[in-house]
Amino acid sequence: MTNNANFTPAPIAGQAFDYVICGGGSAGCTLAARLSEDENVSVLLLEGGHGDTPGMVSTPLRVIEIWFSDYDWGYSTTPQKHCHGRQIYWPRGKVIGGSSAMNGMIYVRGHAADYNAWAHAGCHGWDWANVLPYFRKSEDFDRGADEWHGAGGPLHVTTDYAAHPVMDALVEAAQQAGVPYNPDYNGAALDGISRIQFNTRNGERASTAAAFINPVRDRPNLTVASGTRVEKLLIKNGQVTGVKCRRGHESFEVGVNHEAVLSSGTMESPRILMLSGIGPAAHLAEFDIETIVDLPGVGQNLHDHTFLPMIFESREDYPFPTDPSVPPMQVHAFLKSHPSVVVPDIQPLFFSVPAYAPGQEGPMNAFTLHAAGIRPTSRGELRLTGADVNDPLHLDPNLLATDYDVRTLITSMRQIREIVAQPALKSWVKQEVYPGPMRDDDASLADYARSAVGSYHHQVGTCAMGVSANSVVDPQLRVRGVKGLRVVDASIIPSVPSGNTNAPTIMIAEKAADMIKAARHGTH
Repeated sequence: MTNNANFTPAPIAGQAFDYVICGGGSAGCTLAARLSEDENVSVLLLEGGHGDTPGMVSTPLRVIEIWFSDYDWGYSTTPQKHCHGRQIYWPRGKVIGGSSAMNGMIYVRGHAADYNAWAHAGCHGWDWANVLPYFRKSEDFDRGADEWHGAGGPLHVTTDYAAHPVMDALVEAAQQAGVPYNPDYNGAALDGISRIQFNTRNGERASTAAAFINPVRDRPNLTVASGTRVEKLLIKNGQVTGVKCRRGHESFEVGVNHEAVLSSGTMESPRILMLSGIGPAAHLAEFDIETIVDLPGVGQNLHDHTFLPMIFESREDYPFPTDPSVPPMQVHAFLKSHPSVVVPDIQPLFFSVPAYAPGQEGPMNAFTLHAAGIRPTSRGELRLTGADVNDPLHLDPNLLATDYDVRTLITSMRQIREIVAQPALKSWVKQEVYPGPMRDDDASLADYARSAVGSYHHQVGTCAMGVSANSVVDPQLRVRGVKGLRVVDASIIPSVPSGNTNAPTIMIAEKAADMIKAARHGTH
């Protein structure tokens, strides 16, 4: 595998393809690789970002360097009324591989109950028994195949690496606090403290570009066009017939013979739908966009996992991470906010470096234990601010709008403090910098949560799958009211799984590829 493939903008204006995939991120790369396995179909993968993979993208330790760079779309939320009016930064990958090219490379599937809940709500075929084979299909697990894991797939999962010494101490301290050690959180059970499984291979990031696209880039029936932004879908008599694109200052069209697929992510897929006339009619009318299908759910149901830094000053000789092949976060846990909770709703993530929130400052000889809520009940929305694809989006996740979401973070902070108080960490902890020992009652911890909460970078839900009036796509991921159009990315997730969303997004694309192939051959 090489991470250094460079996809230059292909000349595609005026051409037609059987499948046009709009967005070359986690889902789009997976889908393009799978659909192009059939040499009798032509596949076009459009990506608005870069086509190359610089060192800061491919080197796991350099993950934070990508933020605010030209390889980051760099979204921000609206001022959050429940978070002291703060705007929350949402980095997203502006490159082939999308956010799999800038995330923490953490491979998590979530709890079986997450997917069973989708099925119980009417999304038949999305229960755990039906999605597990697709997780296994992608996977190349370094410990080999078993009933939970696959081997030989394109997506390598690394468990064998040398951890930072503070990470070893954290694992020991958690066990001293009564948290069981779980050697495989992607196995039989999710609960406990675990060493992170990474999507890396041979010391480099295993993005979906590296894993799925680079090995098949020479297929004659696969065209990858970077630097090519999708402006809108072209629809005639209720059928998608083409895609209007922009490259630099030039706009042009490409034809769609069979299906167009939106894989532009939780922010951009609903934008493209709305710019194409598919969305809430009253909102589209604000920008003189003709409504083709009045779909009120487009842009609704926006939600995200919450992420809150607790920073601890360490000793003067604290060792900074130097291994370029390992990200600075190597341990996480799946915990419950209350014994009666059936599924873990807290996922603290531990960094071997200080990760100060905006406006915070402190010593560099420090590490971060992030409190985190992974079953949020707050819901927000995405709206247009203009009819051009480059207009900023109105992103309002309505963070911490519910008492449960706030109390979950308070509980997570208290759990982290209990771990830090154990003997295994005594030689590592000098003092708590944030939120600081003076914040000890629920009210002050809640205030800290509102002042410093950030994103776990797991935004989902804006083109939600389902069978209700607000559902945007059906369980086959077909957009309601339009022929020849599906959405395949994290935006279709109706309720976020208990964990990082990259692996579920890849699973969604794997399953969608089989759906699309079956539709072509008349078997579904």
